Amino acid sequence: MWNRRWRRTWCLGVAMTLLSVVSACAVTTEQVLSSDKGMVAAAHPLAAAAGAEILEMGGNAIDAAVATSLALGVVEPYASGLFGEGYMVVRMADGRTYSIDFRSKAPEMATYERLRSEDLTIKQISRMPQGACVPGVVAAIEEVLSRGATKPLAELAAPAIRYAEEGFEVNRTFAQICKDNFTLLSGNAPDFLNDGLAWEPGETFRNPKLAATLRTLVDKGLREFYEGSIADDVDAFMVEKGGWMRKSDLWDYKVIEREPFRGSYRGYDIVVAGLPVGGPRLLENLNIFENFNFANMGWDDPLRLHIMQEAFLLTQQDLRAYIGDPAFNRTSAKGMAAKDYAKLRLMKIKLEGATTADEWKDGKSKPGDAPAFEEGGEFRRYFALPKAAALEVWDAEERESASTTHFSVIDRWGNAVAWTQTISGFFGTGCWVDGFFLNNEMGNFWNEPGGGVSDLAPGKRVRTTIAPMVVERNGKLRWVLGTPGGGRIVPTLTQMLVDMIDFRMTLEQTIKAPKIMSSFVEKDGVSLMEMESGYDPATMQALENGFGHKVDVKPFPHLYFGGPNAIEVGLDGLLTGVGSVRRGGAASAPEK
Repeated sequence: MWNRRWRRTWCLGVAMTLLSVVSACAVTTEQVLSSDKGMVAAAHPLAAAAGAEILEMGGNAIDAAVATSLALGVVEPYASGLFGEGYMVVRMADGRTYSIDFRSKAPEMATYERLRSEDLTIKQISRMPQGACVPGVVAAIEEVLSRGATKPLAELAAPAIRYAEEGFEVNRTFAQICKDNFTLLSGNAPDFLNDGLAWEPGETFRNPKLAATLRTLVDKGLREFYEGSIADDVDAFMVEKGGWMRKSDLWDYKVIEREPFRGSYRGYDIVVAGLPVGGPRLLENLNIFENFNFANMGWDDPLRLHIMQEAFLLTQQDLRAYIGDPAFNRTSAKGMAAKDYAKLRLMKIKLEGATTADEWKDGKSKPGDAPAFEEGGEFRRYFALPKAAALEVWDAEERESASTTHFSVIDRWGNAVAWTQTISGFFGTGCWVDGFFLNNEMGNFWNEPGGGVSDLAPGKRVRTTIAPMVVERNGKLRWVLGTPGGGRIVPTLTQMLVDMIDFRMTLEQTIKAPKIMSSFVEKDGVSLMEMESGYDPATMQALENGFGHKVDVKPFPHLYFGGPNAIEVGLDGLLTGVGSVRRGGAASAPEK
């Protein structure tokens, strides 16, 4: 079972404040909450309450998701907003599922040639107007409203408009992220600051510009964002500041419906976002782990954590090689998610110790042969096939922001939405137009062309690691999951599923359990395992001295590891929502 020592540390050392939220309707909001009337879990109590308010009014999960998305853009303007993007997985009460890819895409003017002509790099433009990609959040809202929403946009946007006009109390997360990005905001968005100063906890933040923008969308329709006055404002800003996006880019944007990726782990069915994001890597992780008896090892057994470290290193290289926009590159998401391919990757796991610099250089840094399994290849026949030349993975700097936001919704009828949205880094480019920040998704393309899935091209959707999902057991909904956290997203969600399935943790227990993150630091030649405090000291010592990993301990709870906001469906149908302990999240439910 999981570490009782850590559980005592949590109970004694971390006091979780339960927040009551004033709402226009009767809702209850806490960090952990149970209800049989529907549930919303989000990274901010007010955003969760906005969704629950819609459920209380008789709205369904899609209605509540739209309200939550819009509210998050007000109360977490640093993490998402109207100029953001993302992915959602929807499961209807009858078991039907679909996913909407509303990832941003590069504007038509965005090319490596233009970068060179302006003497810029991808890294440099990530905090400039040139760093923005064409956003998808508003188009996603338009799409899901046509797929089963029961409430008009005016009602769904009402909580967000109320928060923007009347204001809300700045919490510690808001204030700290503002302080961390003060230089950026001072240069790019001084009007966002509080008379030139960073916002402090307890102060009241209002955003009348965003309220006016939301009212425009309600009055004139969501296409106003892409074809009307808001698009005109973005175009004018870009022309004035030397940015690359134009109104024509906004006009041309479309969301894409994609089949969710499906996999299984020890009898549980995983339905997760696929291309061009992190779902295939998550399934690859689970397929590898299915070959081990983790429950027999124990939750903080150093051997189990070592195996996870080794697998995470391998699957990260596969993601970097094979996951991208299928309209532009050869991908191998199905191969990555194949159980027989997991056996091939399993052969690369070194049980007796950490991967060394020589081993990394001599082959473990290379992606596996996932394409051989794309059309159902079998492990036992693989070794008789001719081998393709090993792919190179471009040695690009990985961005590791803790930004992005995720929320989960289940209504009283059993419809569910897992929705992740982002403006990439906190505050995106830092450029502020009509009350919202412009994303900096261009920073996720590679600095130089390398012939791979993350090369920059006009109209291309960049790969990221988000992985919203629903999990079923025997055809019934069990969990709605997702998290922010950059490169930690897939490892964190993988650990949550292992915690709940192998170690029988509750959702609350796994969200409050410490997490690990894995990487290989080439310049130092070491396998780096970043760990939140809470593991047994003997476990951490064994990982470092026995297995040879470099262990870096971060104090629990640490924002670096993201912040899952998720919902569990009990065997009796009771819903339990849990907000993030690392980012002040909450769950909210109607009172009637």
